[in-house]
Amino acid sequence: MPKALARRYAYCEVLGPKGPVPADDLILGFVLFAPKTTYPQHSHKGISESYISIAGSWSENDAAVFAPGSLILNDDGHEHRITTGDRDPCLLAYAWTGAPEALSGPMTFSRPGTLRR
Repeated sequence: MPKALARRYAYCEVLGPKGPVPADDLILGFVLFAPKTTYPQHSHKGISESYISIAGSWSENDAAVFAPGSLILNDDGHEHRITTGDRDPCLLAYAWTGAPEALSGPMTFSRPGTLRR
């Protein structure tokens, strides 16, 4: 995790392997991003994820701008990056589903320039 990024976002796992409410095959939580933040290109092997936008604006792979109330789904292995708007923080609720070994493993950051659209 790049140090500059670590200072620009925070997350809270509410339900899942590391959360206060234990679950093996589901993670529910929140992630808060500072304005003008890019979360690097990455994928989740064996995990499907969805985000619901609570506050602020953001885009995924520069494909669209999502406002509060928007929902996005990323299938297993889908490479993506998140970029937040210029003015306001962005709060997202997230859900990850997958096998217990996938949910407890590390996230894989992709090499720059390898994003498949």
